[in-house]
Amino acid sequence: MSFSDMIKKSVVSGFNTDVTIAQIVIGLLVALVAAVFILFIYRLTMRGIALNRSFEITLLLVTSISAMIVLTITSNLALSLGMVGALSIVRFRTAIKDASDTAFMFWAVAAGITAGAGFYLITAIGCLFIGIVAIVAVRISKNSARPYLLVVRAIPGVNVGSVEKVLADSNVRRKLSSSVQNDRYTEVIYEVAVSSSQQKMVGAIKSIPGITSVSLVDCRNT
Repeated sequence: MSFSDMIKKSVVSGFNTDVTIAQIVIGLLVALVAAVFILFIYRLTMRGIALNRSFEITLLLVTSISAMIVLTITSNLALSLGMVGALSIVRFRTAIKDASDTAFMFWAVAAGITAGAGFYLITAIGCLFIGIVAIVAVRISKNSARPYLLVVRAIPGVNVGSVEKVLADSNVRRKLSSSVQNDRYTEVIYEVAVSSSQQKMVGAIKSIPGITSVSLVDCRNT
C-alpha cells in the first residue's frame, strides 16, 4: 500500500457513514438542551431593559442547525466538501448592537458543533463553565463604574464651580464636555464614570443653590 493510499484510507475512515437515528436524535436533543441553557444565561445576564425575542429564537435555532450540519459533515466525505463550499459563500450582515450578543452567538455555534460531533461531555462541561464565567463577569461589572453624561442646569449667573467640587469629593472621574451660558440658563455637561454607590452625588449637586435640574444619562448603546 502506497503512502497516498494510506492517507486516503485514513481520511475516509474518519467519516462515519452509518449514522443511526438514535445518534441524530440524541445529538439534536443535546443541542436543544444546550440552547435552552444558553438562553437562560442570556436572560440572566442581559444588560438591556427589553428582551430581544428575535435574537433569543436565533440562539435556539443556530445551536440545532450547527448540530445538524456537523452530523452531516461527519457522515459523508462528499457532502462535507460540498457543504463547506456552500457555507463559504454565505455572508451574514445583520448588525449586532451589543458585543456580548456576538459571544452568545459563538457560544451557540460551538455548543451545536460539539453536540453534533458526539462530544456531549464537552458540550455539558463547556456550557456550565461559560455560564458561570458570564454570571461572575456580569456581577463584577455591576459594581464597576459606567459611562454617563451628567447634565447640570442652573439659573443665569450662578457659579457652577461647586459642581466640580462635589464630583471631586465623590471621587468621580470626569471630563468637561460642554459649557453653555446665556440669558436664560447656565448649563454644563460632564462625561463621568459613575458606579451605583456614587449616584447619590446627583442629589448633592441638586441641593446646590441656583441649580435647577440635574440629569444623569447612560451613554451606552444598551
